[in-house]
Amino acid sequence: MKTTLWSCVIFGAAVALSAGIAAGGVGDLTYAKTAPPGISSGGVSTSMRPVANPAAIGLTHPKAMATGKGATVAVAFDSANAKADVLDIARIDTTGKSDFTSAITVKLTKVPSRGSYTMLSLAPQPITISKNGKKIPALVSGRYYKYQSRTRNAKAQTNTVMRVSASASVQTIGQGQCRFGDTVRKVLVTDNNRNMTLGDVITRKSGTREYKRADYCRIADAKGKFASSSRAGYVQMGQPTQIDGKWYTLSAENMKITAAPMTGGLGTLAIDSPRWQCMLTRDGLTLNIAGGAKPVSVPAGKYQVRMFRLYKNADASKPCASIYGSSSRPLTITADKATSFSAGEDMTAAMSARASKGKVRFSLSQTDGSGSRIRTIYGSGGKRPAAPQIEVVDNTGKVIYLAKLAYG
Repeated sequence: MKTTLWSCVIFGAAVALSAGIAAGGVGDLTYAKTAPPGISSGGVSTSMRPVANPAAIGLTHPKAMATGKGATVAVAFDSANAKADVLDIARIDTTGKSDFTSAITVKLTKVPSRGSYTMLSLAPQPITISKNGKKIPALVSGRYYKYQSRTRNAKAQTNTVMRVSASASVQTIGQGQCRFGDTVRKVLVTDNNRNMTLGDVITRKSGTREYKRADYCRIADAKGKFASSSRAGYVQMGQPTQIDGKWYTLSAENMKITAAPMTGGLGTLAIDSPRWQCMLTRDGLTLNIAGGAKPVSVPAGKYQVRMFRLYKNADASKPCASIYGSSSRPLTITADKATSFSAGEDMTAAMSARASKGKVRFSLSQTDGSGSRIRTIYGSGGKRPAAPQIEVVDNTGKVIYLAKLAYG
């Protein structure tokens, strides 16, 4: 999507966030003017490019970067210190001229990273965008990356170069309450399909293939709290979600959100674990299910198991040992009957090696007794165990190679 769609006006100072939004009734969505918990970036994104003459448009650093011209709002990453190693401030221009002389300035936040990788972020700032002749609240955010990369020249020599990339994005978020039967929960709807319309499902094409792209809805728990992670507690619009043991399908239109009870028979699914999660798919539907020691009700049908995670402890408040796996196994849930799914038992590991240009690459794969792939194992406290160590011996038993595998 081109930056010319960013027809925007900043609400006063970028760091002075707007007052709370007047609450609507149950089922009404209002636009968020501040970033809800777990929302740090997203939406319609545009890349930044190095500026040919930074001083001419009010920028200081000789390697300053900015979004393209033509948008009512332009974003640049700069530094007050022309000799700084990184660009550490954002400048937001609302004149439509891409001139940052009098722009709003916001300090970028450093994000923890490893090694020579440097990442900074622009926390979401409140703006308004123009859509169909109406002005609606939105948020602008950004990311800055600086990292080392290896390249090969014509003589197959390896060189290390420093690379920099940056981007800015605009997103809309709806907030409100939704009724699930007798229960009312707080919800946040994000514009995941990036068309600036909240709560819809659109069809896109990739060559001859069509696929659905839906907005996301995050649902608060019974205490009104949202999970700290933006990937937790969300469901795609048009997909089933389970609230208090019952299944509903979410839909939204014209800033109204509803949850319709699913029709059809229900069976139960049991997994031998104190706490578990799994993903089932069928006919375009995706069920993200969470359960524990007791069986969980699931709409009847023929599914495939795409993902599962099994936890050692039932208490979700503290990290604990767990395993994460993937599968393509079929699973049939029969109405009014119990179905069990076995995973994570009788695990085995297999080592493989691949030689190329005088080098050997070792890798380790893990499966359980059902043939499901075990992708990740977390030990006590939710931490990964020490990486395995391998030894290569010759025909006399002498160790000729010793190394530790790395997680990847």
